[in-house]
This record gives sequence, structure tokens and C-alpha cells, in this order.
Amino acid sequence: MKRALLALFAISLLFSVPSIASDGGQPIQSSGMTFEQRKAEFLTRIDQRITRLQEVRTCVSAAATPEALRACMGRQGGEAGHGHQPTGQ
Repeated sequence: MKRALLALFAISLLFSVPSIASDGGQPIQSSGMTFEQRKAEFLTRIDQRITRLQEVRTCVSAAATPEALRACMGRQGGEAGHGHQPTGQ
């Protein structure tokens, strides 16, 4: 189970880093947002990802069968969970 959590965390990072990098590559002036507004938007997105990860972590912790674990992975909604099936190792 620790292996599944570690894999989930690593995959989540892979998906979150490019989204942060793509936002950070744009000049602030082109978006029409001030630095403080942009910073607040980043923090909101980070908080949302943390909340989703905590929900999935709780689900994974409670999973007693491979099927329940797969259901947890599907709860990520659009992130790495789709198509991922634990190998049971």
C-alpha cells in the first residue's frame, strides 16, 4: 500500500509541475492580473490539489481490496488515476 501511495504522489507531482510551469512562463502583464492576484490564484489551485490528494489518501488508507483501491484512483477525476491499475505488489 505504501508503494501505491508513493506512486500516486509521484504521478500527481508530474501532473502539477507542468501546470505551474506553464502559468509561470507567462508575463504577468499579459494576463491583466496583478502580482498579488496571480499569487492568490496559485495558492488557491495548490490548496485545491492538496484537498483532492488528502481525499484520495483517506480513500486509499481505507481500501481493503484491490477493487476499492482502483475506485480511489478513479476519484482523482482527470489526473493520473484513469487507467492505472495497481499490480498488487
